[in-house]
Amino acid sequence: MTRESAKPHVVPTNRYSERAHVGFTRATTRKPCPICGAKKYCQVTRDERLAHCMRESAGAVKRARDGGYVHVLIEESIPFGTIRPSATVTADEQQRRLTSEPTSLAPLEIRHAAYQKLISLSPAAHYVSELVSAVPDGLLARGLTPRDAFRFGGLPPRVRERDELARAVDSFIAGQFPAYMESRRLPGVIGVPGFWLKEKGQVKLGKDYNYKRPALIIPYRDEQGLIEACQLRFAGRRGGYHWLSTAEDCLDREPFGTSSGCPVHWTAPPLETIGCKDLPILVTEGALKAEVFVSLRPPMRAVATAGVGVAHAEIVRALSGCDALIGFDGDHRENPQVCRQLGKLIAEREQDALLSGHQTSTSVVVWDGVKGIDEAAFQNIRLRVISITDWLKTLKGASLSEVEDIWRTLSFAPVEN
Repeated sequence: MTRESAKPHVVPTNRYSERAHVGFTRATTRKPCPICGAKKYCQVTRDERLAHCMRESAGAVKRARDGGYVHVLIEESIPFGTIRPSATVTADEQQRRLTSEPTSLAPLEIRHAAYQKLISLSPAAHYVSELVSAVPDGLLARGLTPRDAFRFGGLPPRVRERDELARAVDSFIAGQFPAYMESRRLPGVIGVPGFWLKEKGQVKLGKDYNYKRPALIIPYRDEQGLIEACQLRFAGRRGGYHWLSTAEDCLDREPFGTSSGCPVHWTAPPLETIGCKDLPILVTEGALKAEVFVSLRPPMRAVATAGVGVAHAEIVRALSGCDALIGFDGDHRENPQVCRQLGKLIAEREQDALLSGHQTSTSVVVWDGVKGIDEAAFQNIRLRVISITDWLKTLKGASLSEVEDIWRTLSFAPVEN
């Protein structure tokens, strides 16, 4: 879709000001970006007042700090929390949306216990043909072993089976954490992303309809190995990861649900028990990819994000003072927006080292032939570690322009090694 065919927007003059944070929803196939028509990367605030377009600068009121451009879609002032009137939405439905708020996130100890119990009750090994031995996306085809099938969960496709799991996990939490339950008026699993409460107090897990296939449950662990959140990857679908959680715009359908956020995933013990200089650290995209790579190329630690453009601050903070290798998908050099985000992460890492006085290095891992670094490790493809300046020399066209632009925005210039 070209900009000319996209939805027109209003561009005010000198009337833009920062507003209270109402959150963003990402562009999708059904609701593309109103500025450029893109079906991913761009975002729109939930009150539909602002658009964060990653492509189109014409008509923007400001440049976003993390890349892209801020556009004003509606000029009139809308109070925070107000939903724009819609002929297809009843007054009762609007009121429900206004009063629906996400449940507070459960303590990490509770989330870890709930997810551990869920995985033990329904491991991926229960779905061998779909999640373990399937080609090309099963665990074995990725390079993991049959034993690894018990480290990941398998989310049943049937609502009835998920309801049974939800009740069992809730009963487990109630029995294991009586002090936590004493002050609660809700079931113990409420506050654990993925669980929510239906009418008459029935605890639910996942969506309230049958899936076509089971889904792999991928735990996202913190530095101590505790599970903060989980992602799902449905069998038979190449690509497509989804958080096991309730999005804030789905609370009317999944009451008392909560969002998982976008935590980073660690594949190694705490840094203080190892020491930064003992093992190299790889930064990559996706917990499953990190787990596969570390299992095939030891000794190595890895930190994974849910996406190339998210959790930069968390990565920079976690790896402050440590040398790091960045190994995002091998085709990133052909994707200008991914290159931009990678360039942004590099600049933030280097600037953190400068401000903190740490003598650390950031390098980029490149390879040929396959997309993911886990695939490269499984096929024993040679990995090359290159400097930031050498990586910049591999970029061309729009990819090079995007990296140079974000570096200018952040006032960053790489130093030749």
